Formats: sequence, structure tokens, C-alpha cells
Amino acid sequence: MRIKSFSFLLTFLVSYALQAQDILPPVIDWSGKSEALMVDKNHPWVTPSELSDLSETPDYEETKAWLEKLCAASPWMKMISLGKSEQNRELLMVIASKEENTSAEALRSSKKAILLAQAGIHAGEIDGKDAGLMLLRDIAFGDKGKLLDKVNLLFIPMLNVDGHERISPYNRVNQRGPVNMGWRTNAQNLNLNRDYAKLETAGVQAVVSVINDYDPDLYLDLHVTDGADYQFDITYGWAEGYSPASSQWLSEVFQPAMDQALTDMGHIPGPLMFSFNNRDFSEGNTEFEFSPRFSETYGNSRNTPSILVENHSLKPYKQRVLGTYVFLEQSMRALAQSNKQLTKAMDQDRAARRDSIVLAYTLSESMADSMLLKGIKPEMKPSQIRAGEYISWTAEPYEEKIVIRRMNDPLKKVALPKAYWVPAEWKTIIAKLKAHGIEMEEITETKEIAVDQYYIESFEMAAMPYEGHVRCGSFELETLQQNIVYQPGSVRVPMDQYKAALIALLLEPDSPDSFLQWGFMHSIFSRTEYIEEYVIEPLAEKMLAEDAELKKKFEAKKAADPAFAQSQEQIYRWFYEQSPYFDQAWKKYPIAREM
Repeated sequence: MRIKSFSFLLTFLVSYALQAQDILPPVIDWSGKSEALMVDKNHPWVTPSELSDLSETPDYEETKAWLEKLCAASPWMKMISLGKSEQNRELLMVIASKEENTSAEALRSSKKAILLAQAGIHAGEIDGKDAGLMLLRDIAFGDKGKLLDKVNLLFIPMLNVDGHERISPYNRVNQRGPVNMGWRTNAQNLNLNRDYAKLETAGVQAVVSVINDYDPDLYLDLHVTDGADYQFDITYGWAEGYSPASSQWLSEVFQPAMDQALTDMGHIPGPLMFSFNNRDFSEGNTEFEFSPRFSETYGNSRNTPSILVENHSLKPYKQRVLGTYVFLEQSMRALAQSNKQLTKAMDQDRAARRDSIVLAYTLSESMADSMLLKGIKPEMKPSQIRAGEYISWTAEPYEEKIVIRRMNDPLKKVALPKAYWVPAEWKTIIAKLKAHGIEMEEITETKEIAVDQYYIESFEMAAMPYEGHVRCGSFELETLQQNIVYQPGSVRVPMDQYKAALIALLLEPDSPDSFLQWGFMHSIFSRTEYIEEYVIEPLAEKMLAEDAELKKKFEAKKAADPAFAQSQEQIYRWFYEQSPYFDQAWKKYPIAREM
């Protein structure tokens, strides 16, 4: 009964989705060798999406049932649960391996490479799921079984399972198919691909646990773009700042082979495309150095080679799915052919120890680099609803060189300490560090340590919440040298470990994805003790009478700041702050640096 009802729903959705796609730019006809990857509809292992000629995608239950059947029939396939979503759906992962023991420990210690690929972190962008089902089928029962001779595959088909089930033809107006798209965020309206630093969603908690346990050689995050029109159908890229040797392997070994494989199968690979002016590419393409709230930068910061794949949303679903199949297959081939070289690069990155780290980047003034844009010509049309023009895309291909605008100039940089100290009372922070797989030493008795501690002189909170938090993104820091007594349960986080970059990005306040900026320490900004007028007046008189330097400082403050001189509140607070009665912990950042 459920299948009939779902089939009726799809028929209903098709008519509306086809009407919705009429407003998209003209589609460019496409055919490629990758179309041969599809099987006939009467094939015993045809995937649910192939039954619709790759125009629809199966729902969660149908996907799960198909994978359960596949895993029951193939000794190389095993499906496990990574936990449950916010709405209590199982988070599924398929392990494709010829190993007898497929535990995390066994696969991690195997001589074979591990590829981790996830689909549907944004559930409307579900190309990777249907491509992965086809590839698993061909590994188990087709001609691709040899892919497992040197590589073990971990495949997460639907990371955002709750968003996956929020199905509608209206979910992604900028995207050409599938007919029935899921929703971008999870059931709590949180974006999983903004969660890698703070770890608050079940999906990202699960995938970070997989990265910790299996330590993959390559991690793929499969998406679909928004944005401008161009010829590229499969675009991809990676972060570079924290894993230079692995990034070099991706650039010099992986990318040429991947581009060739995609081209040979009829696709047009390209770099990640972000128009500098948010409209067309007349002012160039932007290359960002993102922060670790995003998958590829998170992986880079912990020395796990990670690739963000962004299929072009205006290409037909069939074309995008087949291109993703090629990407997955070629990734396995690349690991099989040159994993020793990648392992050497990863070891080099993990052995490196930095004296300092860049916490944030800004736009470089240099525009010396260029790329070949395989574009679609835009034209400006007069708006019928406002004064001015709007951009429209013509479906006319063209090529030209455009400038690359790199956002790679260091904006904020910090010297790294020997270790960070987290007090026992900040158990939430300790738990998050453990969830990231970060090594730490917990003390069992009271200990006094000489440390540097930040004092937050001034701060501002964001005007609007973002991803469930009111962020603290504007502040001024002062560094204080002092001795702090740490209670049992406090932890020392040594920086002599390969995740040092990730540690600093989480714990340094100036990092855009620090726990402070995400709002996990707002309580330090609250004052909880005050002083009354009848107390501060005699106290201030006594302080001025006994301290000539303080009196001189007070007179200078009044002369320099007329508003202060006329404000009873500011004067009282100033004297209170100079007194030993004032809260000495207020606005002190609780995580300290052992230098």
C-alpha cells in the first residue's frame, strides 16, 4: 500500500516539478558515454532512480530496503547504523569491502586505502545517493568488483535523513531535478554543513565519529550548487592551508586523472565556481579559504584529505548523477593507483609541527592568476517588477580567461602554545574536544599552572541568531600572565599532536569557528555581583585619599572623556572595577594557554 501511495505522489509531483523547471534557464542538450552505466529497467538490480530514467529519487524507506536487499545478497556489502537522527531514523552507512573483518579497527589497520563518501548532507542535493547505489550494484554484481582489491569504500547515502523526507517539488527552485527533492536543513532547521566545528547535529556527530574511527585516506562530500550558469557539470575543490602535502597530491595526482576520467565519459569538470560579484564572472571567480564549520576545511584542518563536490544545479539530474558515479569510481581508482604517495603526504602533514597558525583569511589584492571559464553567455533584460535590469542566461556556450580572486591573505594569525588548559567546570567544551578525537590529559588532583589567559575588554553579540546560536563575533582581547589553580577533571590539551590546527581553530577566540564565537561561553559575559551607591561613595573617597596615582588616573579620565565625567553610572563602575571587590573572573576567557 505504501509503495502505491508513494508512486501516486511521484506522479503528482512530476507535473508540478516540470512546470517549475520552465522558469529555469534553457537546458543544454547532453549525452555522454556515462549513460552506458545505466542498466535496463528489467535488470534484477536496477536502482529505484534508474526506473525513472534518473529523474526521481527513492524515499528513505525504499532506499533502505534496496540497500538491505543488496547487502543480504553480496558478501562484500554490509550496512551498519551510525545512530539515529533527531526524528529517530537510522543513519545508515554501507561498508563495501572484501575483508573478512570490517570493523573500524581492522579496516584502519588494513593495507588497503579507505574512501569515505557521503551524500545528502543537504538532502535536496541527493545526486550522490543515486550514483552510489548504482556503483555499489556494479561492484557487487557487475564488472566493478576489482575496485575493492585495493580500496575499502564507506558510503553514507543520506546523511541528513530527516531533511531527505521533507519532500516537495518546491524545495530547490534553482535546481533541475530530481522531481522529488528533500530539504536543505535537518528537522531542527540546522544546516549540517555548518556544524563540523560545533557538533550539534546527529548527522555530523556520526560522520565525525566515522572519521575518528576509520581514519579514511580520502573523504568526499557530495553536493549540488546554487548560483550562475556555466558549462561545467561536475565542479570540485579542497582547502589547502593546513595540509599542504595532501593538497599537493590532490592537485598534481588526483585532479588530472579525475578531470580526464570525467571528460572521457562526456562530462565537463571544473573548479568550484563562486562569482566574485554574485551575478556573473565578469569580475572573476573567487577561491575561498573556508573555516572548519564546512566539511572540506574541517577535514583539511585535521589532515584528512577532503574534497567538496558541487554538481551544477542547472544540469539535468541524470547528467549529474552519472557524473557523480564517474567521480566516485575514479576516486577509488586514484586511491588504488597512488595511495602510497597519498599516505606519505598525509604522514608528512601529520608529522609537521607549527609555531603559529592562520585563524582567518581575507581577500588578496593580487589578481595575477586566471582560469579558463567554460561559460554560458549572460544577457541583461529589463525587469517587469522594478526599475533596472536582471541577468538571464542564453544557453550559448563560450570560453574566455577570467581572473581568480583568492581569499588567501592571512587576516588573523596566532602563535601556538605548548598546550591549552580547559577547567573541569567546562565539561561541554571537554566533551566536544573528545568528540573530535582530540588527545588530552585529565588531571586527578589540584594543580597550579602558569598560563596566559585572554581578557575580553569589549564585545558585541550578533543582532540575529545563526544556526541556533547568537554568535559573539566582535571583541578586543588582552593577554594576562597568571597562575591558575586547576581542579581534578580539568584537562591539558597538548599541541604536540597532528590535530593541532583543528585544536587552535576551536579554542582560539579569534577563530571564526571558535567555541567562544559560536556562543558556548556566553556566561562569562554576565556580571553577577554589584555595588550600591551608599557603599561606592565612601569606598571611592577612601581609595582616592590613600592612592595618589589612582587620583591622578581618575582626573585624567574625566578630562579625556566628558561623557564619563558627567555619568554617575560610569564613574561608580570605574571605581568598582579598580577595587578588589570587583569580579575578577568577568570577561576572562576560561581556556588558557601554557607557553
